[in-house]
Order: sequence, then structure tokens, then C-alpha cells
Amino acid sequence: MKRGGNVLEKDMELILLAKRGDREALTKLLVNRQAKLYKTALLYIHNKEDALDIVQETSLQAFLSIKHLHHLQYFDTWLIRILINVSRHLYRRETPVPEIVELTADCHKQVDLHQDLMQDLVMVPEKFCVVLILFYFNELQESEIAKILRVPTGTVKSRLNRGREWLREKGDVIREY
Repeated sequence: MKRGGNVLEKDMELILLAKRGDREALTKLLVNRQAKLYKTALLYIHNKEDALDIVQETSLQAFLSIKHLHHLQYFDTWLIRILINVSRHLYRRETPVPEIVELTADCHKQVDLHQDLMQDLVMVPEKFCVVLILFYFNELQESEIAKILRVPTGTVKSRLNRGREWLREKGDVIREY
């Protein structure tokens, strides 16, 4: 399976319509990506209610700023960047980690495969955690992660390696990947 990538051709028409102000088209795009957005937010902040708030705020920000999307083929990258920014704004890593959450049915199958890693990510420093989530759970390429975080690809590679190192020191989970 190829990591990351651009949006599907069938979505390009919806993205173009959304950029031109068609709210229904943008709604369809967001609904199709809702589970992925929720999963990413949940992995980042570890709290169901906050994850839902982040997805809602991400959707609102997408509606407000769709006209600023310059490269339609990078819609998903743009959307994840909004989600990360909203997550950082609404949640600070220095707050205590909330309770372990139950996952939605859609996310449960996929996250089961990564459950040990997910639990370990709670303690990983934020700059490594974000990169690990985008790489392992969203299956994005290093270059896409670099665009989302607005850092050089080398920085992403370094953070991936340092995050993996951090996890190796804490357990054997990363060896499965």
C-alpha cells in the first residue's frame, strides 16, 4: 500500500466546486474524511470529547479558509495541517493525560493493530509524537508530513528516527513496524 498521496480524481471536482464556494461539495469532502480526522485527533490528544471538538473546529476552519487552498491536489495535506494547528491550539501537552478512551467502531479495527504503540505515544515528546502519528497511523509520506508541519523533509526524518529511538528505549512495540 502506498503511503500518503494526492486526493482521488473523483474528489478533484468536489474540491474545485468547494473552492468556488459550494458548501455542499465541501461538506461531502469533509464527511468522507471525518473518520480519519477523528482518529488523528484522538491519537494526538487521547480524549473523545476533545477529538470531536477538534474535528468540528477543523471543519469550520476548512469552510472559512477553502478559498486560500492553492494546490487542489493537496487538499488532504491542507486539511491535516488545519487539524494539527487546531489540536495544538485547543490542547497543550503540559496538561495531564486524560483517561484511556474507547474507540469508535470505524477506528477500532485499524487502531487495534497499533494499540501498544498508541499507548506508548502518550508519553512521547510532542514534536516526535505528531510525526509518528502522521507516518504510522495516517500512512503519510515523509514529504507530505513536511508540508503539513512546514518543516524540511530532513527534519521529519530526524524526528521519525528520534521518535522511534524514544519508543525503543521504552519498549519493543516499534520492532513490529
